[in-house]
Amino acid sequence: MSTDSPRQVWKFPPELEQPVPRRIRFNGIGIAYCVIAAACVVFGVGMAARVVYDELRREADNQSLTRRLATEGHDTEATVTRLATRMGYVVDFEYTVDGRSFQRSAFVTSGHWQSLQAGSPLVVRYLPSDPSKAYPATDPPSSQSHWSVVAGMVGMILLFMFGFAAVLLSNLLPQRRLLVRGNPAQGTVTRCKEGNQGRSSGYFLEFDFSLPEGSRCQGKVFRGEPMAEGATVTVIYDPNNPRRNALYPLETVRLATA
Repeated sequence: MSTDSPRQVWKFPPELEQPVPRRIRFNGIGIAYCVIAAACVVFGVGMAARVVYDELRREADNQSLTRRLATEGHDTEATVTRLATRMGYVVDFEYTVDGRSFQRSAFVTSGHWQSLQAGSPLVVRYLPSDPSKAYPATDPPSSQSHWSVVAGMVGMILLFMFGFAAVLLSNLLPQRRLLVRGNPAQGTVTRCKEGNQGRSSGYFLEFDFSLPEGSRCQGKVFRGEPMAEGATVTVIYDPNNPRRNALYPLETVRLATA
């Protein structure tokens, strides 16, 4: 889009005259990003800790049950009804104790699983006080380990939550660095194009500005409001890498008042 409006007269923002490093504060958007990023980290660590805790508790319960099966358990012959793979090698079986039929599932080793088929006999050990608790005699509960699955779940949880937090901070920290140590310069809007960024609708603004040695550098930002092509703007840039730049005022940080 283009207009015939006259170019604005650029004035050096007086608040940027304070010496670097400047004192800054996060504004409302910046604070929201920090809070959401921190919540993602806390939530991710909490979920990961809960997964690990549940597995530790399951292992403790299985070890206790294994000891009871070893001292109190009785053996009986069951029939394999199905073989499956769910977080490991699973065998479904049915058996009868005192005229009552029971159906159970249990994890077994890969070698044992491959030697079985539907209809195969399977020796299981059960608790006489609670016949519903039964496991293959060669694969007691304490032999079942799911730490590889738990490690994968924990890794995915932390990767997703920390990754989301990193995306939020990637919008915040560069602007903070610019405002703390960046140099201001006069810039000119060269293009304004309507578009979308994620779920947000707005305008992509392209601009260029002059460096102290006379060369020019370009930049691009996404803003909610349009600006006329040719409009004069204030750019703040990294003196060590002018390609790191943004339009002033910034969206997530502001200068702290005395």
